[in-house]
Order: sequence, then C-alpha cells, then structure tokens
Amino acid sequence: MFENPVIDGRIQNIAPGFRAMSVQVDAKSAGEGHIDPRLLAATCDCVLAGGPAWAEAHLASWSDAYVRFGAKPNRTPSSAQALRKRVLKDATIPAINPIVDLYNAVSLKYAIPVGGENYDAYVGRPRLTIADGTESLTP
Repeated sequence: MFENPVIDGRIQNIAPGFRAMSVQVDAKSAGEGHIDPRLLAATCDCVLAGGPAWAEAHLASWSDAYVRFGAKPNRTPSSAQALRKRVLKDATIPAINPIVDLYNAVSLKYAIPVGGENYDAYVGRPRLTIADGTESLTP
C-alpha cells in the first residue's frame, strides 16, 4: 500500500490548498473483470445534467493552478477537465478496462483528477515535484 505521496514544498506556494492521496489497487487481472457499463453512463448523464454542482468552479481552480505552474490549461487541461469536456461534446466516454473505467467515473462524478500508475515500477514513495524539463518519460 502506498504511503502518502511526498509533495514538494514549493507546490504549497503555487497551490496552497492542494492535497493528494494514493490508493493501491491490484489490477493485474483487470482485463478479465468488468464493471457495470451503467456506471460510466450514469456519470456521463450526471455531467450532461450539469453535475456536480461545484464542477465548473472546482475545475476553474485547477486551471488557475496550472497557469501558476506555467502550463497552458487550454492546451493541457487537467484530466478531470479533459474528461468532462469530452462528455459534454460526445455525451459519453468509451470503456477502456475496469480500473480505468472506475477511476474515470470517480473523476467525472466528483470533478477531480484521478489517474493510475504502475505500482510495480515505483521505487520509493510517489513524489510530486516541479518539473525542470530534464525528466525522462517511459510511456
């Protein structure tokens, strides 16, 4: 199980109210499972009906934080904002696999960015810091 992620102190200057948490889920057999497809449909319906009530203001605060980080939120929005925009445009999102579908549903329902990482690839605790441009990416 992950401990709380390490959050670089400089982030508090940029986004003072920011909080993060990690939850470990064993998804090794996720391709064999399924979730009720009505779950994604229901969360899409919630978004199409304007829910949750706080979504627009909350996602706007994420955009503001992205600007303070030096990003362009119209070009690189938070995952929650990108999902919401897709649902508002297409009225749905496709199913991917049970774990991704579940965290997409949570992200849409609560207007929060939720994502997944490969726990087995981690060395140490998850760490959120400010990128300097020299980081490598292994897709």
